[in-house]
Amino acid sequence: MGKPDTASTDAAPQRLWFTRCPLPTASGVALDTGLLEGALAGIGHQALSIEQSGDPAAMHSHFTHATPRLFRQGGNIPPIWARSEGRDTAIVGIAWMPEYQAILALPESGIRSVADLKGARLAVPVRSGGEIDFWQAMCLRGYQTALRTAGLELADAQLVRLPMPERYIDPDSVKRESQAWMWAGAARMRRQQAELFALIRGQVDAIYASGAQGLQLQAMLSAHVVIDLGFHPDPEVQINNQVPNVLTVDGALCREQPEVVARYLNALQLAAQWASAHPRDARRTFASEVGAPEEWIAGAYGPSVNAGALTLSLEPSWIEAVEAQKAFLLAHGFIRHDFNMAQWINPEPLEISRSLTAGTEQ
Repeated sequence: MGKPDTASTDAAPQRLWFTRCPLPTASGVALDTGLLEGALAGIGHQALSIEQSGDPAAMHSHFTHATPRLFRQGGNIPPIWARSEGRDTAIVGIAWMPEYQAILALPESGIRSVADLKGARLAVPVRSGGEIDFWQAMCLRGYQTALRTAGLELADAQLVRLPMPERYIDPDSVKRESQAWMWAGAARMRRQQAELFALIRGQVDAIYASGAQGLQLQAMLSAHVVIDLGFHPDPEVQINNQVPNVLTVDGALCREQPEVVARYLNALQLAAQWASAHPRDARRTFASEVGAPEEWIAGAYGPSVNAGALTLSLEPSWIEAVEAQKAFLLAHGFIRHDFNMAQWINPEPLEISRSLTAGTEQ
């Protein structure tokens, strides 16, 4: 183990970078409460958002993980893709936050159960260009999982591919306007535009939806929930991009300064505990993170703010879930290269973080 970081707080702070997906995470709470800022300031570091950098290359690091000294918490598909492309990263923590996921059909479709999806037309949005098409992968994974609960496979349904010209991050738009970030309100609302129009026009029979926006979409359409995947009693049915979510870190930073990574992790663990003790404030943070009214948070992510859902761990079953996701992406051509899952995990920062937490409790 290396020596603790003893950078003077009087010197200019050393810069770290972070990015996160729009879902309830300990990262969001740690940022909103100042817990992360305080933890890093004590060791002469500060964390800045790549979203605020104004640099298109840095913003693409949300997918590529190319920015040095970057922390990323969020969906597992982009970091799996980045690792498969040879990016030097490490998983240092995994969290299992339940999320609304469902297959939706219009009431007049006659589709009431998963068995009714046999031969049905399922919307598959396809974005060309850019990095990994995570939403296409999410939809396909959702359909496959749903169909398998009824003993069916993807081949038993019709996959209707819907071209979606808008990229997740448009480099030209980023240069023109700050609101071009993929999590800006307009971009979020357009994410399922192709599927929504196809469903209303009768070109497809069912769509996949997730998160608070998926719940809102269900309400707007008065859609029938063919199957609830997100709160299914079988954890394997819940697995998709954002379940479980992962905290990945620049590999060099993790190897060379594990204590810094541990301080970051410790702030997130404390944030998970804070959220459990302050559920109303935490839900307000979650609403801001996902870009939805607060009233939709309980339905989309569960009625209670559970510290266990935010706490980062390296539970073997959670690692297996990420590996299952990797196998799915490889089988369907979303990633080109396989890699060793065990070599992607670095448990040292989490172990150091636990010792820091134990020290504060004594």
